[in-house]
Amino acid sequence: MSVTEKRKHHRLPVIKQFGEPVIMQIGKESVPGIILDLSADGISMMTYANLSVGTEICLSIDIAGIKTNPMNGKVVWSVQKGEMWRTGIHISSINSLDSKHINRMAIDFNDCENKILLGVPDVCVEKCSYYRICQKPQRIK
Repeated sequence: MSVTEKRKHHRLPVIKQFGEPVIMQIGKESVPGIILDLSADGISMMTYANLSVGTEICLSIDIAGIKTNPMNGKVVWSVQKGEMWRTGIHISSINSLDSKHINRMAIDFNDCENKILLGVPDVCVEKCSYYRICQKPQRIK
């Protein structure tokens, strides 16, 4: 049974590299969350807040290697995981340069993963857009 990928943009895992929370604005309320993965049109995050499907959010990312202008989005799913909630957010408004940067990082990350799986020697290059935040053992020092 094959699964068809419906996503328009590549995803970039974030929690492996970052432990810093980001702050979402929901109306006048600030809600912290930890990004699990990120693409140019979506975010999966963990939060202690139960955000209802349809909730509109605004957030900026300012963590190692990724800094964006404010983005707008909407909660599209939310699942309780113990005391926390894993939440999916569709990004409806993002600066085009931020979108290109996130997409490039995700593509470079996925290319690297594929090369590692294929056993390609010397997979790491400093011109990789993911290089600054990479913590893989293959990363050149």
